[in-house]
Amino acid sequence: MRTFRKPTKALWDSVITIGSFDGIHQGHQAVILKTIEIARSRNSAAGIVTFDPLPQQVIHPDFHFILTPLAEKQELLCKLGTDFLYLIEFNKTVQNLEPAPFIQNQILHLLHPSVIVVGYDHQFGKGGKGDLAVLKYLAQEFNFELVVVPEFELDGKPIKSTRIRERLVLGDVKMASRLLNRHYSICGRVGKGLGIGKSLGFPTVNLKLKEKEKLIPADGIYAVLVWYQGKKYQGAMNIGHRPTFDGETKTLETSIININRNLYGARLKIELVARIRPERKFSDPTSLSHQIKKDIERAKEILASPNNS
Repeated sequence: MRTFRKPTKALWDSVITIGSFDGIHQGHQAVILKTIEIARSRNSAAGIVTFDPLPQQVIHPDFHFILTPLAEKQELLCKLGTDFLYLIEFNKTVQNLEPAPFIQNQILHLLHPSVIVVGYDHQFGKGGKGDLAVLKYLAQEFNFELVVVPEFELDGKPIKSTRIRERLVLGDVKMASRLLNRHYSICGRVGKGLGIGKSLGFPTVNLKLKEKEKLIPADGIYAVLVWYQGKKYQGAMNIGHRPTFDGETKTLETSIININRNLYGARLKIELVARIRPERKFSDPTSLSHQIKKDIERAKEILASPNNS
């Protein structure tokens, strides 16, 4: 998949879809796969038009609930089979474009698509005032085909990024996984910790995130899958502040099962499978050590299920 910030004529007559696509959840996937399907039937390129930074980050500068930072989004779109990703820099100028000028100046005059695919509730332009009626008018005016993908539901409710964020904030990573059609993941490099896990008999890796805006689920202990150098390992992850030791800084510490080597500086991808329990304060380190042992055994039981592997 190629990523562009300045489109070329090679992308003209492509089939595209437009949106923030934060999460690349099942609803997004339905729109993206329809885009790819139409492109293949026409022997055209299938492209995603999205924003960097995301509109929420410009409109709300303190927004730290991003599900898929750009690098993660690129990886997911590539796996789905997208041919190119066109990035629009979202700034105050773009934010204040009325719906019609946005489509004309940012999309049509640069990409000249033959087909635009959108979800049933797609909104665009200043204040989100653009809707399907505007797009249908522009499709007739500028001679492109508009395809609308119906609502995608799970358990009788629409799948939306907001719904996923709500579940993650509550620690419900199992439901988030259902909505995403994959485990929610966190990527980062192993940094230096305080060695508390090792002193308790359970060495941990301390994950440092590059993308500070990435949404971290609720504090607690999670059964996780850890990807390192293309191999998958089981683990138990603690998200929280280490209350037994009066910690003040949130940390992401993981006990990785069946791996015995120094991972300092290594890049890891951690998939959160299920929340085992909330984080809590123990009366002493020995009590905490006993609980960690139980948590790891519980993580093994959870991850032994074929549905969680």
